[in-house]
Amino acid sequence: MNEDVSRVVLVTGAAGALGSALVRRLVTEGADCIALDRDRRGLEKLHDGLAAEGRAPLVVPLDLAGAGPDHYVELAESLHGEFGHVDAVIHAAAEFKGLRTIENLPPDEWMQELQAGVTGPMLLTRALLPLLRRAPDGRVVFVIDDPEARAAAYWAGYGVAQSAVRALAAMLAAECRAHGPSVTTVDPGKFYSALRSRVWPAENPGELPTAEAAAETVLAELDRRH
Repeated sequence: MNEDVSRVVLVTGAAGALGSALVRRLVTEGADCIALDRDRRGLEKLHDGLAAEGRAPLVVPLDLAGAGPDHYVELAESLHGEFGHVDAVIHAAAEFKGLRTIENLPPDEWMQELQAGVTGPMLLTRALLPLLRRAPDGRVVFVIDDPEARAAAYWAGYGVAQSAVRALAAMLAAECRAHGPSVTTVDPGKFYSALRSRVWPAENPGELPTAEAAAETVLAELDRRH
C-alpha cells in the first residue's frame, strides 16, 4: 500500500462508461482505486491508460453475475493483506440484456440481471464490511437508475434490480447505523452509455450528459457529510 494515500476505494463496473469515469477521477485525486469488472480487456485498457499517466488502479477481473460467496471472501482477504482497510465501495455495475416481456424472458437472463444487480453487490458488501469498519469513515454507495420508471413494462430483471437495490441499501443503512459503514444510494440521471443505447439507439450521444458528469454526481454523494 502507498502510505501517503489514505483513501482506498473499490468501484464495480469499472470497465463501463460510469465506472471507468469514476476510476479515472479517483486515481487522479490520489486514491488507491480497486477497479472490478468482468471485462478483463476493458480493465487492462483502463489500467494501461492510467499507468501511462503515472498512476494505475488495482484491477480485479470478477463477474458479479457468476461469482459465489467464496470469491468475495477471497477478495476481501486479499484486500486486507494489500491495504488493511477499504474506505469506500461504489457499486456502479449493471447487467441489462434488453427490453423483454416477462413471458418471453429467458430464465438465465433474469438470473444474471438479478445476480449482477442485487445478489453480487450484497455478497461483495457483506464480505467487505469488516474492512469498511477499519476505515475512519467507511462508505458504501449504490448507483441506482430511477426505480419507479424502471418498474414499468419490459424492464425485466434490470428493472426489478433497481427497486431491490434501493431496498437493500435502506436495510444495510439501518443495520449499519451504529457501527458503520454509512450506506446510501445515488441516481446520477441519464448519461450516454452502451447500456442506454440498447434502449434508445437513435439518441445523439452529443446531446446527452457525459459519464464524467454522472461520475461527478456519484462522487459528490460519496463525499457528502452524513
